[in-house]
Amino acid sequence: MVQTVQATYENGVLRPSESLDLEDGEVVTVSVDSGGADVDVGSSGSGVGSASSSILGMFDEIHASVPDSVWDRVPRDGAMNYKHYLYGWPKVEGE
Repeated sequence: MVQTVQATYENGVLRPSESLDLEDGEVVTVSVDSGGADVDVGSSGSGVGSASSSILGMFDEIHASVPDSVWDRVPRDGAMNYKHYLYGWPKVEGE
């Protein structure tokens, strides 16, 4: 099970802003994103430690980790001109 909550770091301890559906003493994996102050919590043993438990979660994590200024520089014709960007072929114009 994956839970995403915000937490505050005080005196060496993370304090969640809401209660977590966990048993006392349960071991969890915590991923910390101090930029957005989001904390992803997953029960250990599930093989899942963050929002990447689904393909959409993985894309959301990647998108959130890249600044908007970088996304502005990503080519919009990458699918049509992948040979240009990978191998240096001439660009295909159109669509």
